[in-house]
Amino acid sequence: MRITEDKLVDTYAKSDAKERFKIIYKNYAIFPQLVDCCELGQFNRILGEKEYNRKKKNGEDLGVKIKKSKLSDPTAKMAIENVTIKEAIRECDFSGDLLKDTDDAEAHRRNILTIQMMRRDFEVFDANLKALPGFEFRITYRYIHKDCSVSQIADEEFKADQTIRNTIALTRKTLERRIIPFFMEAE
Repeated sequence: MRITEDKLVDTYAKSDAKERFKIIYKNYAIFPQLVDCCELGQFNRILGEKEYNRKKKNGEDLGVKIKKSKLSDPTAKMAIENVTIKEAIRECDFSGDLLKDTDDAEAHRRNILTIQMMRRDFEVFDANLKALPGFEFRITYRYIHKDCSVSQIADEEFKADQTIRNTIALTRKTLERRIIPFFMEAE
């Protein structure tokens, strides 16, 4: 099951360790990029809500802002806020005003924590995958990257299709046994 980034965070948060293993296994080749997309989407959602709610609170028009003071630099202030928000999301740092002026601070907090968990889980998965013995790693890596079919892998390795299928099944069970105990339970 391939999953899109719009449902990934919610699905991942509701999944147990075994289900999260399956999500990473089936999406391994693109999982870090999906997590990056989720993080960027969360950043944009928070930033958009903060901007809209501040303007609404201050009674500002949603049109063009005219600089009223020579001492004010709204562009620099906005750039600093953007960097601060991105760093706070990446570090799961809720101590500042990260979630101030957002519509649902608790939902954002949960999503940010889930994105962080996704990154940690992938690191554990990736390290364990790379720790497989040469033949098992080579077969499994190519299989989960969807580089080629089982038949193509079998031809290139001079093995029977069933041998490759058995190797994939055994290494998946090995990975599950090694990895799942290290996946934290979702909050």
